[in-house]
Amino acid sequence: VLIDNIFYDFDKATLRPESTQALDELVNLLNENPNVTIELSAHCDYKGPAAYNKRLSQRRAESVVNYLIEHGIAADRLTPVGYGKEKPKKVNKKVVAKHKFLKEGDVLTEEFIQKLNEKEQEECNQLNRRTEFIVLRTTYGMFDEKGQLKELPKPKKKEETLDDDDGFDYFLE
Repeated sequence: VLIDNIFYDFDKATLRPESTQALDELVNLLNENPNVTIELSAHCDYKGPAAYNKRLSQRRAESVVNYLIEHGIAADRLTPVGYGKEKPKKVNKKVVAKHKFLKEGDVLTEEFIQKLNEKEQEECNQLNRRTEFIVLRTTYGMFDEKGQLKELPKPKKKEETLDDDDGFDYFLE
C-alpha cells in the first residue's frame, strides 16, 4: 500500500514536516490493528549509483519506522527495507488517472522513462521515489512463547434462542 505524502529533501533521509499527517494516519491504522506487522519499504528513482540509492532508501525506511516508534508503535511490528531502484513502480488505474501518458501495467524502469520527454521523465521519477507498506503478519501478540494462542475466542452464549420457524436460530445475549 502506497503511503501518499511522505516527503524527504533531495538526497536526505530526514522526513519533512508535511509528512506528519500521512504518518499519523498510519499510526492510527496500526493502533486500530494491533495484531498487524508491516514491512515499510522505501524506493528511489534510477538517478545515482545503485548502492548509494539502496543505502539512502534504507535510511528513509528507517526514518519512517523511527517516527512510528516515537508515536507508540512497537519496534518489532515494523521492518524497514530500502529497495533503492530495484523495484520500479508498476502503473495502476489510480496513477493513469493522474498521468494520462501512462498505461495500466507500465513499469517505470530506467529504460522506459528515458524514452519519455523531460516533463514526463520527472513525473515518473517522482512516482518511483515512494514509501509503501505491506502487511507481513496479522497474528502479532496473539501467541505465547510456546506457540499457543493466548486467548481463545469466546463462543457465543446460548442463553436464549428465538425460534420463528424460518430455519435460522437467533441468539440473544
